Amino acid sequence: MVARRTLGIRALGGALTVYLLACAVLFAAVNVGESQEKTSPPSSNSSPVQAGTDKAGKLLHFDEFEYEVKRDQIDKNPAFITQGKWSAVKSINTGQNSAVGYLYTVDRIPGYNGKFPGRNSKRVLAMEALPGKFQTQTDFYLAFGDPKGPPNQIPADVWFQFWIYLNYYDDPQDKEDQLSGITGGKFLYPSVDGFYPAHPLWLFTINHHSYVFPKGEKEPREVEAKSYQEILLQTVSTGREGPYANIKKGPDYNRWKLGQTSLEERIVANRWTLVKLHFDTSTTSAKYEAWLRPLGGKTVKVTEWIDGVTPDFSWKIPADKVGGHKVLRMPTTLGAHSSWGDRAKNNKDAWIYLDDFAMATSHDKLPKYPE
Repeated sequence: MVARRTLGIRALGGALTVYLLACAVLFAAVNVGESQEKTSPPSSNSSPVQAGTDKAGKLLHFDEFEYEVKRDQIDKNPAFITQGKWSAVKSINTGQNSAVGYLYTVDRIPGYNGKFPGRNSKRVLAMEALPGKFQTQTDFYLAFGDPKGPPNQIPADVWFQFWIYLNYYDDPQDKEDQLSGITGGKFLYPSVDGFYPAHPLWLFTINHHSYVFPKGEKEPREVEAKSYQEILLQTVSTGREGPYANIKKGPDYNRWKLGQTSLEERIVANRWTLVKLHFDTSTTSAKYEAWLRPLGGKTVKVTEWIDGVTPDFSWKIPADKVGGHKVLRMPTTLGAHSSWGDRAKNNKDAWIYLDDFAMATSHDKLPKYPE
């Protein structure tokens, strides 16, 4: 009798074990499915997808700017370096007046009453460019990378992402006016050898006008925004030996200016926009892609220049130049230099705010924000 009872208990215990194992497997499968659903890029032609390399991806740099850097206090070793992990800073408030601009963080933006778009964001980066006030080009930046360090600190295949806000606010009491305008300049400026001026494989710029080639159109063309409060994206590729990029239907002086291939979206004042950029010079066949997403809106792919894919276009990197860059500066030069004569008289001051700046080796390592 005892033996039968023991056998029954063992059988019941075995059945229970099998049942619990089955539940565990089912639970794990559900979790994996949910995890894949949350991390995989949306499957649409406007969303970035990078096949084959995401598993090996790495988030190289991420600054949420959740620390204080004051505008009106000189600090040669600000929190950008000690907490934000940037390698260098140049601005008026680090004691360098030739910068023609301030870099600091704020917990409010004049005229803006909404929440910041970053993850649990309470502070954002303020980039106060004053080329209009000083009638010359800015030279202020946050820097990433060690000029004396190894090559490819900015990888050849690299992704960037950040929220950007161009402020245009006319204060009724004239105490906090921030009447921004963009007349063009560098924004992400890498260097292969760590020295400047540089001849990078790509140079990302912003302007209120650009050289574009929208899909479906027969010819590339110049386009100018309706105001200085709209920003069009453009990347240029100029090596020391000459331009590498070639828009075949463009004139020689424009064929290396890679503007937007869609005008469906652009950066406009008084609206947060998520900017996502992809540069790949890891082979002799290069590519550049860009996406924009207004806060509360949908992602739109606005740029696609891919060697061997984009019609009437080639971008061949010489074999001995294939690779990444040693350092990166942001934003560097906005506006025209005083030596350029009348062009400098048209310079506009600008108050540009950034939140959640990220650099990664693959798309899936960038921070995600629900649409």
